[in-house]
Amino acid sequence: MTASKFILYIAGTIVMDGFQICKEIVGLHDGIVGAEITEKGATVAAHAKSGSFPKLERLLVQTELYISIMQTSQEQLGRPHYLMAHNDNIDLYFFPVIINGRKMILVVRVAVPYEHDQLVGKVREYIGNLRLEAR
Repeated sequence: MTASKFILYIAGTIVMDGFQICKEIVGLHDGIVGAEITEKGATVAAHAKSGSFPKLERLLVQTELYISIMQTSQEQLGRPHYLMAHNDNIDLYFFPVIINGRKMILVVRVAVPYEHDQLVGKVREYIGNLRLEAR
């Protein structure tokens, strides 16, 4: 993969290296084994604690569709913050993000067991701090 520079548009702009974002996400918690930023089912940046992880193109496309459907219901439900898939070995978290004005997904892979609230809190705080830096 080539280096990815992203401009996050929130209330201003900030240039971020997508691979650095993924690396920092992986460093937030011992249980996080990988992070990737995806768009239309394709990985645009990723970092794994060790080795690599299997591709999930079909699941990512389906997740993007589901998040889009959830976002159309914001008036009734509020803004969706993340989706989660709980599995035997690895849990997957899908955080919708906007990069360069494009809708993307930050996928966080987590080895079980772990403390759910602690992990989600750290990732959401990290994403929130990126938004604050963009102002």
